[in-house]
Amino acid sequence: MYYAIHVPDLARAKSFYSTVFGWSFRSDDHIDGSSPAGGLGAGEPGIDLYFEVSDIAATVARLRELGGDAPDPVESASGWSCLAEGGTLGLWQPADGYAGQDPKCAEGDLFYYVVPVVDEVTKDRYVAALGWELSPGSHPGGWNIGNSVPPGGVFVDHAGAPDVYFRVSDVEAATRLVREAGGTAGDKQPNSAGWHAACRDDQGVEFSIGSLRQG
Repeated sequence: MYYAIHVPDLARAKSFYSTVFGWSFRSDDHIDGSSPAGGLGAGEPGIDLYFEVSDIAATVARLRELGGDAPDPVESASGWSCLAEGGTLGLWQPADGYAGQDPKCAEGDLFYYVVPVVDEVTKDRYVAALGWELSPGSHPGGWNIGNSVPPGGVFVDHAGAPDVYFRVSDVEAATRLVREAGGTAGDKQPNSAGWHAACRDDQGVEFSIGSLRQG
């Protein structure tokens, strides 16, 4: 898995995320030590989440066969990738040496995600193309992806980009950092695993933060 945070101003983003999560950045704008891997890119505010596949050409063909929308993959130094389903489903076939092994999902890392889909047909298409193993979630329309690291879910309600959650030790303290850095943050909310809060950075990128309940 890989995530790309797109912003108009990379320097501002580096300042914001360094303040909130303590991130440092490599010369290529990747987040140093992130696990799963992530990075910054220039563009309209948003986060693209890429799911690792072993054969992107076959995955694209399967999505199309099932009625989905998937462009031809493009090659870069890190491998082959594309944004399918109207830009909401990222696919990535890593080049040798680029795939991270056993993501740590530690503090500051992406540790949970939710993929929203418009209907059951779309959910079933994603399951068939990506090999997800689903079990019912704690909310109506929600499903847990049992064979994903980091863990994630699917929510049948509306189409959109995935919701990503970054791990923190203290949600209330992290929301204060978000606000101090120029972003916005909602109130801390309970969930089945701990606590979370919805946030927006100082350039309009939406994300969430979360902590795990101890004991």
